[in-house]
Amino acid sequence: MKRDFAVAVKAVIVKDERVLVLQRSRDEMECSYMNNHQKWDLPGGGLHFYERSQDGLQREIKEETNLDVFVGEPVSLFDVIKNHIHLCIFTFACSWRAGDVVLSNEHEAYFWMTKEEINSSELPSWMKRDVLRAFEREKKEKLEKEG
Repeated sequence: MKRDFAVAVKAVIVKDERVLVLQRSRDEMECSYMNNHQKWDLPGGGLHFYERSQDGLQREIKEETNLDVFVGEPVSLFDVIKNHIHLCIFTFACSWRAGDVVLSNEHEAYFWMTKEEINSSELPSWMKRDVLRAFEREKKEKLEKEG
């Protein structure tokens, strides 16, 4: 039995007190080995061998959204173990720097959502948790800069 191990990175991108949430395309959902039923997503993807997490995340964000961001600190680490694969997903708090969203074929829609919209949405609990953590990090950083 073959077993695989992979590392993925995700971004909670904050811009003007809103975060970017993506809706996966039907094709992306159908060809997904790990998660073919979840339509909501954050920008990101798998790392290449010898690629630093932050560099891979910058690459994935550019490929999927065409945005330039500052990659901040990690907000979570999540392990997915199923179907003979172990996937570690690192999610980072990121700040928008420049650009307008231009989606790749992996996603069919995007939304800039407020904290209140996130809380009342149908987004999965892991995504809500990571978004709220990123909002808290941003709030803390603003207070430290003002302080």
